[in-house]
Amino acid sequence: MKTLRHVWNMLCHNKLFSAIYIFGTALALATVTMFAVVMWNKVAPIYPEYNRSKTAYLESVSVSRTKAQGMYMGRMNLETARDYLAKIPSATKASLMADYWDDYFVQPDGGRPDIKVRVKPTDTAFFDIYDYQFLAGRPFSEAEFESGLTVAVITDELSKQAFGNVDFENVIGRDISLDFKKYKVVGVVKQATPTEVWSYAHIIYPYTVIKENPKNFPYVGDFKIVYLSDTPENLPKEVQAVAGMLNSTNEDYELEINYGPVTHIHYTLGDEGYDDEFTLGGFLLGIGAILLVLLIVPALNLSGMISGRMEERVGEMGLRKSFGATRGQLLREVLWENLILTIAGGVLGFILAWVLLQLGISSLMAKGDYGVDDVVTAEMVFSPVIFTFVFVVCCILNIMSAFLPAYRSLRRPIVQSLKE
Repeated sequence: MKTLRHVWNMLCHNKLFSAIYIFGTALALATVTMFAVVMWNKVAPIYPEYNRSKTAYLESVSVSRTKAQGMYMGRMNLETARDYLAKIPSATKASLMADYWDDYFVQPDGGRPDIKVRVKPTDTAFFDIYDYQFLAGRPFSEAEFESGLTVAVITDELSKQAFGNVDFENVIGRDISLDFKKYKVVGVVKQATPTEVWSYAHIIYPYTVIKENPKNFPYVGDFKIVYLSDTPENLPKEVQAVAGMLNSTNEDYELEINYGPVTHIHYTLGDEGYDDEFTLGGFLLGIGAILLVLLIVPALNLSGMISGRMEERVGEMGLRKSFGATRGQLLREVLWENLILTIAGGVLGFILAWVLLQLGISSLMAKGDYGVDDVVTAEMVFSPVIFTFVFVVCCILNIMSAFLPAYRSLRRPIVQSLKE
């Protein structure tokens, strides 16, 4: 309590120094916090991808002719994905998703302009892997999926844009027009964000309502697979075994698995799985180097400020040492003073980071242009991990900036300090 009173008196007595110190710290920590939020939310279990530690992705395959030239690389066709590659022992669940690379538009009620949307033609296992919050209705059923019924689950944001401010329960059972084709709404879910590239969509419907585009090669088509597994590290070997089995029965074409299945961390941090040399340790080492650079520059600036401030307090420190204060006590007091200033700057920096993320910096995290405002949610920023990280950075920045100037100043003899 005594230290806090002393710091408060120091703040009031040195308003300019305190303001510059806090604001400089805030700018540094705002940058670090935004960086941390972006990186953490690539791998953190956030809505609706709470199973990220157990998910793995298979996006593409290659098919080549064994007796002639020619190769095709792309998604898998339905038969290969559904009947073979999705049925492997280590996979608890496997969901197929059709990906046609097209633009889709919803025609809202009232003749308003079309709404560009992202669609997700998938199966019922999708809702087992991704924990969507249903605000009304339910997922489409296995019977609806098998029958190829034109039913859909839509997001709350799309519901508001397409139907207006209607209670979500009243949307259930209504038709929504997607590229002038009617789908009956069976569920409304809380919208995710574009950072969840595998689960994010405005409309989710059964892939059985569409016909697959034919390809000139076997095995290839328009589907990719997301797996849920307690042992995702076993998936690549098992998928390769399936590919070997298929190749043993086809003398004209050879199927090759491209980069997968890869874990969520590898996919997100390792160039969507295409970085063969990716390791989590190497990635963390690189991130640590970036963070160190981000901290060194403000630490040097703050250290210079503290050095100047300590020169002004040499006489005070000499007088207190003459009355029995030890060097260790004075050093701890200086570090506490600067830690409190640093934490104040950290709080301001955290608020500044939140504001900047909401004002548009967060668009750097999005993939695609779908008119979504809430790219960064409160769940992403106000996380215990992020809070802990910011506090630790405050402590590191305090030690880096304050310890050396204070230590050098306090090493001076009492007589010399009193003369100055």
